[in-house]
Amino acid sequence: MPRESLLHSLPPARTVETMERVRWNDSDPFGIIYYGAYVRLFQVGEEELFRAAGLPFKELRLGRGVWIPRKALEAEFHSPAELDEEVVVRSWFARIGRTAITIRFDVHRAEDMVHRASGGLTVVSVHKESMTPQPLPDDVREKLLQFSA
Repeated sequence: MPRESLLHSLPPARTVETMERVRWNDSDPFGIIYYGAYVRLFQVGEEELFRAAGLPFKELRLGRGVWIPRKALEAEFHSPAELDEEVVVRSWFARIGRTAITIRFDVHRAEDMVHRASGGLTVVSVHKESMTPQPLPDDVREKLLQFSA
């Protein structure tokens, strides 16, 4: 049975919204966003989502010893953003498993909320030295749940 895409999961009541601009280096020569630039926007959304949950990356990695390398990324493009356009990146935790976390993103043009892109990122909690899966600490899981679907 095929896995249902997390790109179409509904957001929870509480998400994190981050404002960002399409930068010069995000665009092709015609001023249209390069598809790979959405990875940068997703990263900005991810960092702000963890920060809003009380776990900025420095605290997560150094304070709590939780390392979360990337496992999977998916994206769907709805309409092209343009150079210097302000966008809203909406982020939430679509799934929080024992070791894996899937984060969902929706990107919209800020002025009228035209849907630009959707994305999903799965990260896995690992032991730093061995890079083997390691369960998320209960207190970390509790903090993340406030932004989960």
